[in-house]
Amino acid sequence: MRLSQASILRSRDREKLIEHVFISEILQESWFVREQPLEVLKAEVDAYGYDLVLECNGVTRHIQLKASQLGGSTRRQSVNRLLEQKVGGCVVWVLFEHDWGAGRIRLNYLYFGGRRPRDRMPSLGDEPVRNPRSKASRPNARILSVNKFERIPTASALLDRLFGRAKPVKGLYRTGPVLRSP
Repeated sequence: MRLSQASILRSRDREKLIEHVFISEILQESWFVREQPLEVLKAEVDAYGYDLVLECNGVTRHIQLKASQLGGSTRRQSVNRLLEQKVGGCVVWVLFEHDWGAGRIRLNYLYFGGRRPRDRMPSLGDEPVRNPRSKASRPNARILSVNKFERIPTASALLDRLFGRAKPVKGLYRTGPVLRSP
């Protein structure tokens, strides 16, 4: 089965893959570059507007993840209004592309949230989400268009936006010589 067909037929699998790649990218950046521990919590119930909770340096972020293929036609996202009630609530829209030569996925990011780590996110506005079948309004969801998001080029820049500029904790990880295999 070709990947494009699998992406449609197995969208839940693709969603989990993108989430795991995202978590891997930010953990690697946090641990190996910023030298800061990053706590990752996964929401078990998707009812309160967030998928992940990240904590670093005393800053907690409630994040609703969205994903689209880079260059795709998606121009709007449905966002849960309960996220507005969370200090540090935000939306990270992961734009992914396949690196066929490397057999990997590369990520780019769009961000909607407060300017500083502890700021509340801006209002989601008044454009309601409608159920595609019944056309009934979903009262706890709003539509955000792509032009409301800030483009973030790297995992490093995303962590700066989420938690502020890195101030590594010296000696936290590098406590001795690096062991090399023979």
